[in-house]
Amino acid sequence: SPSSGGGGGGGSSPPSDGSKVDGKEFFRQARARLSYENFSQFLQNIKELNAHKQTRAETLARAAEIFGEANADMYGKFETLLVKHLPK
Repeated sequence: SPSSGGGGGGGSSPPSDGSKVDGKEFFRQARARLSYENFSQFLQNIKELNAHKQTRAETLARAAEIFGEANADMYGKFETLLVKHLPK
């Protein structure tokens, strides 16, 4: 069966303001871009952070592994969200 990928309507989205990252929108995008397994790992990563079982740096390192090169832009957005919502 053909895999349903891409399909964003041309791929030319208006340039978004990188400094304004919305949490809900980010998770929607992450769910769309990551495999089910990777998305589950990503959620677990955040749960560990929220439970104070790992540091912000550890969480970012894990996120970088989960997102990989292909989704480096998503990692950048995640980093922005984390910094905004979790001051050191």
